Amino acid sequence: MIDRQAWAEVDLSAIRRNVRRLVALAGGESGLCAVVKADAYGHGAAPVARACLEAGATSLAVAMVDEGLALRAAGVVAPILVMGYTGPEGAGRAVAGGLSVAAVSVENARMIAAQAELRGRIARLHLKVDTGMSRLGVPASEAAAAATAIVSTPGAMLEGVFSHFADADDAGSDFSRIQLERFNEATAAIEAAGVRGFARHIANSSAYIRIPASRLDMGRVGIAVYGLGATGLGSDGPALVPAMALKARVTQVRTLPIGDSVGYGRTFVARRASRIGTLPLGYADGVTRGLSNRGWVGFPSGRAPIVGTVCMDQFMVDLTDLPDEGEGSTATLFGPGGPSAGELAELLGTIDYEIISSVSVRVPRIYLDSRLEEEEPC
Repeated sequence: MIDRQAWAEVDLSAIRRNVRRLVALAGGESGLCAVVKADAYGHGAAPVARACLEAGATSLAVAMVDEGLALRAAGVVAPILVMGYTGPEGAGRAVAGGLSVAAVSVENARMIAAQAELRGRIARLHLKVDTGMSRLGVPASEAAAAATAIVSTPGAMLEGVFSHFADADDAGSDFSRIQLERFNEATAAIEAAGVRGFARHIANSSAYIRIPASRLDMGRVGIAVYGLGATGLGSDGPALVPAMALKARVTQVRTLPIGDSVGYGRTFVARRASRIGTLPLGYADGVTRGLSNRGWVGFPSGRAPIVGTVCMDQFMVDLTDLPDEGEGSTATLFGPGGPSAGELAELLGTIDYEIISSVSVRVPRIYLDSRLEEEEPC
């Protein structure tokens, strides 16, 4: 960080505060599975996982086997569910690492169970039921037959049955209700077939907050853990706090005369004598080229527009109207003191999930942990 002068601050106190408030929302009637896939949406999987568990999360979820094994290597012993597709090689490593695994078909379940038997283990499986996402899983109408086949497979244990909402963040849509009905009918059919003892889970962040009936045995909460994205924050739900800020220090300031250009393609030409500052982050770090000549960063004394085309490792800002800022001044690309991740997402036509998870691993994470939230009521 000292050499490059760019970093992401991650507030673990905010993570714990968010999780505690989400846990309180369910009143102890549902467990909370904290989703820490994609390196905890860019925040750092191991420290975030520990913070979530400290705050009351009952389990963790990742997208792929390697993510779960990395948490095991970091000393995390809590239950971890791999939600994505797992093939033969990954299945063996998942079972050996004590991970629970999604089964997206009967054939997939039998393959995972076979890998478990080879190792003298039992595969803890969560049957994925497709209720309308059309991504992975067995059709809801076939869930009972699939569950029956799984529990009769040597080496397999049906630990859970789950699905995923397609548009729970759209408060005006009725499709989540339809999906929940399909899922409840599927799990009822499974129980009617004589299969019992599995955990039911379908709620993502927005559903967990906005649709209490969807929490069932457990909610899989991702973006809300990080204080972003989910419909129902604030007045309609718990007050959550964004946990990440992306910052950099100005490495050089140049004064350009009228007519001089900035950056590749000469997309910015000075119309006045201009003070141009360089910041050591670029599109390889997650600062997309879409911000070229459109975005802005925050300084203690005000906003500075991004000028010129964002480079791979650097980009430039116009400091002409901020005479107090110069070399060594700290800019906030998103977070307190700068635009929010949501504002950047709106500008770029995307979602805040993409903004935070795009911050590259080559950007150092600095962890803040005041624990002041322990003094605050939920």
